[in-house]
Amino acid sequence: MRLDLLVTLKTVDLVRETAWLTLVERLGWGDRLLGLARHRLWRFTVEGADAAVCQSALAAELERSSAYYNPNKERLTWLAADALGAGDALPAPLPRPLGPADALSSWQLGLWVTDEGGAADALRAASAARLSPAVALTALHTGSFWELRLAAANAAEAGGLAAALAVSRGRGEGLLLNPHYQEGRLLALAPAPAEVSA
Repeated sequence: MRLDLLVTLKTVDLVRETAWLTLVERLGWGDRLLGLARHRLWRFTVEGADAAVCQSALAAELERSSAYYNPNKERLTWLAADALGAGDALPAPLPRPLGPADALSSWQLGLWVTDEGGAADALRAASAARLSPAVALTALHTGSFWELRLAAANAAEAGGLAAALAVSRGRGEGLLLNPHYQEGRLLALAPAPAEVSA
């Protein structure tokens, strides 16, 4: 089974603030990018006991190890099972439409950016050795998880716009993912609630 954990800064995230300002003010995404947040996603693949027992065992390991988060400046959020899904490869980037965003829907997307696949094998082995025998940690992956809110006509357009603003293809194109060593996956795609804020 898969258990997903988000790690979020308790204070202002300067990386998120810089990305927001660059995308909106320098790269011209102010008409389509409605919201942006950044987290670290840890994806645990476990076998053995039920989800509650596995999560409890992993929570104890998180408290023992300083490798996953800093409790003084970060908070943890365990996600419901399959809340993010397995993820889809990024679609082909769409050119940003030049027309106004009036009458478009708001779409909430989760973009997981990993360095060279995101496997954390050494940390997985160390944590697995400390877990209860009833819980087997078989895989561990991590990367940046960006929550995007985009104005788009439909889900396909939202995915294509997410790829366009994420994948760096030049000085003025894309920002959140370097395709030379990083991979991106869309883990969530749904209409966003009516209230949208930066």
